Amino acid sequence: MSNHCDYDIVRYPSLVHAQLHPARLAAIAALHGVPAASPSTCNLLEVGCGDGLQLLALAQAYPRATFTGIDLSATAIARGERLRAALGLGNLRLVAGDLLDWEPTTGPCDFIVAHGFYSWVPEPVRDRLLALCGSHLAPGGIACISYNTLPGGHLRRMLWDIMRFHAGDASDPGARVARALECLDLLEAGMPEGERYTRVMAEEISALRGRLDPGVLFHDDLAATNEPCTLDRFVRHARGNGLEFLAEASYHEMSLQRVGDGARQLLEEIGRDDPVTKEQYLDFMKGRRFRQTLLCRAEARPRPAADAAVVAGLHLSTRLRPRQDAGTDAGMRDYDHPSSGTLATADPVLKGMLDACADANSHPLPVQALLDAARAAVPGAATRGQDLARVCDALLRAYAAGLVDLLLDPAPFARLVPERPVASPLARATAADGQQLVPSLRLHMVEIAGTASLALLAALDGSRDRAALQAQVARECGTADAGTIEMALRGFVEMALLCADDDIDGPGPAC
Repeated sequence: MSNHCDYDIVRYPSLVHAQLHPARLAAIAALHGVPAASPSTCNLLEVGCGDGLQLLALAQAYPRATFTGIDLSATAIARGERLRAALGLGNLRLVAGDLLDWEPTTGPCDFIVAHGFYSWVPEPVRDRLLALCGSHLAPGGIACISYNTLPGGHLRRMLWDIMRFHAGDASDPGARVARALECLDLLEAGMPEGERYTRVMAEEISALRGRLDPGVLFHDDLAATNEPCTLDRFVRHARGNGLEFLAEASYHEMSLQRVGDGARQLLEEIGRDDPVTKEQYLDFMKGRRFRQTLLCRAEARPRPAADAAVVAGLHLSTRLRPRQDAGTDAGMRDYDHPSSGTLATADPVLKGMLDACADANSHPLPVQALLDAARAAVPGAATRGQDLARVCDALLRAYAAGLVDLLLDPAPFARLVPERPVASPLARATAADGQQLVPSLRLHMVEIAGTASLALLAALDGSRDRAALQAQVARECGTADAGTIEMALRGFVEMALLCADDDIDGPGPAC
């Protein structure tokens, strides 16, 4: 965002980020004793919003909340404004402007988000961002700021510096990207085998190729300004503006699970009173390269340790699924997560809650309602209070390990396919534009494979039953099979693309 001409010429990919969802941020704040606002009525500001795709998704999901986005790129803002107007989102304002010359006008902010901004702007703009957070956050407000970190950033910086050197004085964005890719080929061809430097650089090059997008390469890796910093330095900057460290948006990143036994106890002791120092040493040990840090007002006095009792007031969602050979209801059962590992439990109430989440396609469900349903199916000697305390403690540990999600007032989405399905208007508009990556109601980017699936998604405006949907897809694609249509609709439910049916799920987003 530091150079609007560059962002106007080279488009940065439009994405949504689930870890920045205010329902997640508010849950983390509540766990640490900061009374964040409900996303359903919040005032949220995003700095460096690009075309505002994240804000468009949130404004659609929470019609009673207020959202504002600012970005220096007039082209990106104009693109987002066209979509905002088409969707009729009166609760969203997109501003093309320079943060140094702009002041929010919507009152105290419950959430301020700046993703991919802090490290890529000059120092006066970084100062302005944190000053704005210090002056405009509500008493229970949360700021989420992402940035490149050290020491891991040193490894990335080696490759950045080499690519920028090779790109030379080339001013054309296409030429700079081409020169950077040429540089990667040259390095791979010329680095001597068997050297430690070669192994390190080969891993960096492989990682860069794995996430290669011309827009990302140009704006992130070839940016004239890209300043990683230590957590300690960032927090000192924040404290100078009346802010305090709360936690990380990717909460599981604070876990000590993978730390060696010789250091874990010491870091646990440090973290009880000084989570910043504990996190800084964790960065040294892990070589962390990127953080998404949550800040609050210093006077909010966040608790260093999360309070398990707060879990009772949150919603639970998880991608944990019981193994087919998971054992009997009376014994230990293993649950697998696609990316975060395994959970094993013999607790019948917890098993019932996790099974219910699996049956609900990871739909967020109230913890206490899950508890009551599980207890009804497995009566035992424990009181409700004892069961609640036990499962809340277990869920907090699972949350810290990245095995479950905890949310405050999440927006619902469909758990079943209704007779006349309604897909997210934002997803429909994206699909109608022919884009295969569309934002879900969970704030994930999901891929829609094939023209028939895109045509089906674009047609889900609630006016068509199955027969009409089949006819519509056939008109656009030449053929449509009823079984294929039904399978695609069930897939859309699993992707969280269908708005909640009032008769099934209660009031849904403004679809």
